[in-house]
Amino acid sequence: MWQRILAALVVGQLFMPATALAQDEALGPPEALQYPLEANENAPRAITMPFLRAAIQDAADLGLCEALMREAGNEFPNGFGAQDCSAEFATKVRNREGLVKWRSDDARPLKCGSGCFGRPFNSVTRNVDKPNVREAMLYGQLRFEIDPTGPVNRDLTYSYEVHVQCKTAEGARNGDIEIKVDVGDPVLGEPHAAEAALDFLLLPAQISRRIESGMRAKVGSIPTKVLGGETCRSIGVSHAQDPKFDSMPFDLAQAPARGRPAMDAVAGVRTDRARVEFLSITRHPLPVGVAPEHARPGAIEAGYFNAYLNGANVPFPPPLGAPDGLQLPPGGGTVALNYCRTVSLGGSDRLQLLFVNALGGAVWSQFARTAGFGAGTPHRITTGRTIVVPGTPKPRVVPLREFELLYRIVYLPAPVLTDSMPGPRGGERPPRGRGPRDSTVALPEVLAEGDAAPTPCREI
Repeated sequence: MWQRILAALVVGQLFMPATALAQDEALGPPEALQYPLEANENAPRAITMPFLRAAIQDAADLGLCEALMREAGNEFPNGFGAQDCSAEFATKVRNREGLVKWRSDDARPLKCGSGCFGRPFNSVTRNVDKPNVREAMLYGQLRFEIDPTGPVNRDLTYSYEVHVQCKTAEGARNGDIEIKVDVGDPVLGEPHAAEAALDFLLLPAQISRRIESGMRAKVGSIPTKVLGGETCRSIGVSHAQDPKFDSMPFDLAQAPARGRPAMDAVAGVRTDRARVEFLSITRHPLPVGVAPEHARPGAIEAGYFNAYLNGANVPFPPPLGAPDGLQLPPGGGTVALNYCRTVSLGGSDRLQLLFVNALGGAVWSQFARTAGFGAGTPHRITTGRTIVVPGTPKPRVVPLREFELLYRIVYLPAPVLTDSMPGPRGGERPPRGRGPRDSTVALPEVLAEGDAAPTPCREI
């Protein structure tokens, strides 16, 4: 009996979600980067739901105004903007008049409650070929009605997603708040009974199809708004008792204290660093039974790669070093590399490496601070992607483990601070405040550059 229990526990461990900081050669979306952090509910700034609802409603009203004006014969060769919506048609939109209108007054985002505007939640992006970050998001719907002259009408629904990120570049800890509203394709409701009868008895052209194709062309896409610009270092979610007053809070970016150098000043000498040495790339042969064209013979993208170190992009080959890419034959082979990149770690609790090939394959690893950031023994990781090949009785999906990267990590601890070095003014401990949720651990005790054999390399 106990053997079965032990086996079940082992299987459960194998299929548990990946915990932070402990992944080596993993496929699929990499874990979200440590920074930007998750904000506490009481962070000093926030994107509020009334603000978002109003922004989305204004964008939808503009889309309706454009649809009505174009249907009336107006043309806008330079595109349609808020200044092009005349008072006459703005009134039509407000009064729910015309060919396309809000399904009801209560369908507008400022009035629809949670029925068409969901509550925000913490999430992460799900990229496979680039780093992932935390974000706050919500789902919603815009519900309209198409009402031509006569007894024919259709419901028209746009689903959308709101994504709010502390948008950073190259793995930075601070960024700018970005709000993006992604609106999906329109979905037309089922024709009403009267419309179905007309389709069958009177109109061989099928009025349902005519409405569907014609109105998609006339209504077009609801405008997508990207707003933002305030500096940040975190993003989170806060739920109010009334969902209309939920928010997406964030902490402001922190500036260095007066009279104190930044952590990364003077080429990072004040903070611990890691040097990642890229030693070689190997292309593995295709599996037996897979046609050669799946290796894309002669495709230039086969020789282009990107590595991301805690979000910072390292392209292979460097543009000036090998503009035509690395020559890796489809049948397999190895190319020696002599590149390295030094990254600042500061208070980072991990070192994450994502390796991507331009054909679509990717793989990632990350190492905890308590494990010395993976320093010492060289590591091997191999990209993965899937293809579909003919099969009997149906096509089959084949995983390709294609490009293997051999690399080594050298950990470079920060110098020990002495009394002569600048620190907190007066030797006092910095004040503790309630900031974004961050957890770091102490430096490893025995790690140094000498733990790995020194290798001359080209810093890229």
